[in-house]
Amino acid sequence: MLILIIAGLYALIVGKLTITKNLRLSGKNARIYGVLLLVLCIPYALFATLLLTLIVPASILANAIVARVIDLGVILIIAISLAVPFREK
Repeated sequence: MLILIIAGLYALIVGKLTITKNLRLSGKNARIYGVLLLVLCIPYALFATLLLTLIVPASILANAIVARVIDLGVILIIAISLAVPFREK
C-alpha cells in the first residue's frame, strides 16, 4: 500500500510517471492517475488481502514473506491495470 501512495504522490507532484518502457504517463493524465492511486490505495489493498485469503491456501499464507510477495504482486497488477486507460497514445 505504501508503494501505491508513493507512486501517487510522485505522479501528482512531478506530473510524469514511467511504469514500463511502453507505459508512460505525463501531464494531466499522470496527475489524474496520482489522485486515483491515492484515493483507491486503501480499498484496493484490502481487496488484494481478501482475494489472497480466498484463493491462496492458509499453509502458504502462514509464511509472512511469501504472503507479502504475493500481496505486492496483486497490488502491482492492480496499479498497472489502472494506468492503462491514462497512457499516452
